[in-house]
Parts: sequence; C-alpha cells; structure tokens
Amino acid sequence: MARLTTDEMEMLKKYRLSCEKATPQSSITGQALLKPDHVQKLLASSEIQLKLNTSNHKVIGSMIMKRYAFLAALVLYTMSVYNKGINSSLANLSLQTDEKDPIWLPSFYFDNLEVTSPGKSRNEWRTGVIESLFTYNIAKIVSAISKEAKITKNILWENTAIYIFWMYESIIEEGKYEDEKLDRIKEDFQFVVENAPAELFGCKDTNPLSKFYHPKKDDIRKRSTCCLFYLTSKNSDRCKTCPIECKQPANN
Repeated sequence: MARLTTDEMEMLKKYRLSCEKATPQSSITGQALLKPDHVQKLLASSEIQLKLNTSNHKVIGSMIMKRYAFLAALVLYTMSVYNKGINSSLANLSLQTDEKDPIWLPSFYFDNLEVTSPGKSRNEWRTGVIESLFTYNIAKIVSAISKEAKITKNILWENTAIYIFWMYESIIEEGKYEDEKLDRIKEDFQFVVENAPAELFGCKDTNPLSKFYHPKKDDIRKRSTCCLFYLTSKNSDRCKTCPIECKQPANN
C-alpha cells in the first residue's frame, strides 16, 4: 500500500480533505448517513437550517448533496492526477463539521488514508476506484437523501456531476501537466462522464452523469435541474447555471 505525500494532502484540502479527526459531536460516519433517523436529524438540524437559511427539507437535502459531492471530486482528482486510489468506503469515511463555519461546508476524514496504485492494468484499477466511489458510496447516499428529503434523484446526481465536470475541466484548462499525464486525465474524464457503464454507478440503465454533460454556451453549462439554491438566498439569487430563466421586472 502507498500513501499520499504531504504536498498531495495539502492540495486535496481544496477538495475538503481533513487530516485531523474531529470530535464525535462534530462528525457523522459515512455508514450513519444511510440511516433514516440520522438523515432526518441532519434535515431537522437547527444549526444547518440557520446556516442554510431554510427549513425546507427538500432544499436542505439538495444542499447536503452539493456538499457531499465534493467527495467525488476529491477521489477522482486523486485517481487522475496522482494515480492513487483512496479508500472511499462508507466505513472508512466521516463527514466533519466546524461550528464556526458560517455556511456549513463539511470536510471529509478517512480513518485509513493508505492508497492503492495501478497494477498491470490501469483500466481495471480505475474501474475498481470508480465502482467503490459510486456504487458503494455516492449512489447509496443519493438514495438515502432522496427518500428522506423527498427530492428527485436527478437533482442529486446533477449536484454530483457539476463538481466532477468543474474539477476535470479546471485541471485541463490549467494546462500545467505534461502531455502524458494530461492525456490520462482527459481519458479518465471521458470515461467517467461518457463511457463508464451504468453498473459502475449502482444504476440499471444509463450512466447518471452523461445526460448532464452537454456543451457550454457563453462559457456556461446550464443545468438540467434546479438545485433549489435560490431558496436559501435572502435575495432569491439563482446560480449562473440555473435552468430556470428569471423574468426581470420591466423598468417603469
């Protein structure tokens, strides 16, 4: 087993990796996030409702998924850029919160940060990393939040997809890696969002990310679903990518 270097761990803090274990009062295990009572506790949390400026469970469920989706970016960045596989099993993961954080952006703590490396077949290794991340983690969280918050899975999957698109496109646009590594990153991106079969995501029919991946217009990729963020905004502000066109009042 290999390990992440100090520099790699420092970089992954951008994707909310936490290297310090929080107190039990400030964390929730990945496995607990699958339990209805624990999900309901999050949805009904007065602290979270205050920070998100809403008590609407559907909205809170969407915002929880937007926070949790950073896990996908963290694991896939590690896979594509460092060629290392984080153990993303729910049993190895905790979601940690900071009471002083005014907007509730939890971080991810892994009990075991040993990582895997590609063997003779990188494609087989990559398949395993993706399946572990999505089938045995993300897909289960999507189902749990969808059921308890009574929100469609489509919104939750797109909440996940947008951060994956953002992560890969940011790396590619930076253009700071040599051709061989950049080609690997581009190939991983195409595989994850277009070519990977539905089974790797715990889905039956289609890759749940591919339907949200369409060309940008004026450097913006409009969402197919609304994440409901505007319901947390005191001014009802919408994301630039919101699919709902807001009609501006006419000037008198």
